Amino acid sequence: MKFLWTFILPLVLTGCMTTQPTTRPRAIAPPVMFKRTIAPPKIPPPGESIVLHDGDTAFTLFLPMGWTVPATGDVRLTVHFHGAIWFAIQEHLREDLKTPLIVAFLGEGSSVYAKPFQDRQRFNRWMRLAVQALQARGAPPNTHVSSVDISSFSAGYGAVRELLKSPEYTRIIHRIVLSDSMYASFENGTNLVNTPLGPHRLPAPSQMEPWIAFANAAARGEKTFVLTCSEVPTPAYASSTDCAAALIEAEHAPVQWIAPGSNPAASDPNFPLKFRSDLGNFHVWGYGGIDAQAHMTQVRHLADVWMALSK
Repeated sequence: MKFLWTFILPLVLTGCMTTQPTTRPRAIAPPVMFKRTIAPPKIPPPGESIVLHDGDTAFTLFLPMGWTVPATGDVRLTVHFHGAIWFAIQEHLREDLKTPLIVAFLGEGSSVYAKPFQDRQRFNRWMRLAVQALQARGAPPNTHVSSVDISSFSAGYGAVRELLKSPEYTRIIHRIVLSDSMYASFENGTNLVNTPLGPHRLPAPSQMEPWIAFANAAARGEKTFVLTCSEVPTPAYASSTDCAAALIEAEHAPVQWIAPGSNPAASDPNFPLKFRSDLGNFHVWGYGGIDAQAHMTQVRHLADVWMALSK
């Protein structure tokens, strides 16, 4: 499902201020989504980039300078889907991580990301290739991937949703961050229905089921799940905010409306935080902005979202 840039309209999704805003503090502070300029590095980042191939797919394994594998062989792997490889590496280093990173930029459109992982063994092969590369660089023979953190931007959600259909992968995926990166088809038309975020369109339940199962585990504190979303309208399919409303309703999570200027994230003049929904380790943070810049800004603060969780 390709993100329809040509259909970005000057509309704000309705239903975002239907209740009286409150300013009750929360333990985790969502980051400020200010306009952030990025550029490819002028010198190679400190570490090693290795391109690995699995049949008709390829991905980059980045090893930060100073990475080590403990004697137990346990590897905490970070995986990012969609976007410039150099940028994903920049955000990994901005978070000051010394763990291996897999970056996959497979093309445009969610189906480009979903289709490869309909082969349920694909991700296992990717992890084996990563482990072999680590061992070739001095990691012990017992090296193995023990946990995975996953992030995606825009169409990259297609890969993540496929992975969550496998109990084997769900067991080792501990944290997921989606940067304006959840969309869905419609099953019963585009009529508006009442949701915790006001009137929104219902995404197809079959496409929401994998997310809801993981969100349930996050709400119980067993996993961590974060969805940040903009107000960019998508006429042909359910937007990230439509999907956010469905997730919040499925989790029976409370919604906190954020008064303008009430905290740093709500004070940005372009993309202010408008609402948040938090239950256990399940988080949905909704920001203003209806254009392409609003969409791109979400991923440009990927490291800030991870750091907010760490704090």
